[in-house]
Amino acid sequence: MFTGPTSLEELVSLKYFQRPDQSLAAVAKFGPLSEGAPGQIHGGMILTVLDEALGGAAWLAGHPVLTVHLETEFRASVPVNAELLVETAIVAVRHRVVFVDGALIGPEGKTYAGARGRFLILDETAQNRIFGPK
Repeated sequence: MFTGPTSLEELVSLKYFQRPDQSLAAVAKFGPLSEGAPGQIHGGMILTVLDEALGGAAWLAGHPVLTVHLETEFRASVPVNAELLVETAIVAVRHRVVFVDGALIGPEGKTYAGARGRFLILDETAQNRIFGPK
């Protein structure tokens, strides 16, 4: 994960890939420590994965950002130990806001969750204040 690497693969792990068109994709593996309802992944973990990937897509495109707004639609329960694809697409950049869409997709093409986010582009002063000097 970009902002919070973890050695707890039993929680969740993300492996990022840059596609030839420069978009970001990831493979998310949800471990047993991500469980909410019995046998199902907690919605907060799904939201965390989508937030990380959508924000990561903006960073990869050269826009240092923080999440301002994130909408998520949960379409199907994610089973424990699922390994799913995260697709992202930058939809627009307007002024200091990057609009990014994404989806969590199973190997059979089923969409488990979709997300749409707005991310604020940070100027250098804000980056230094939040992340420390380069």
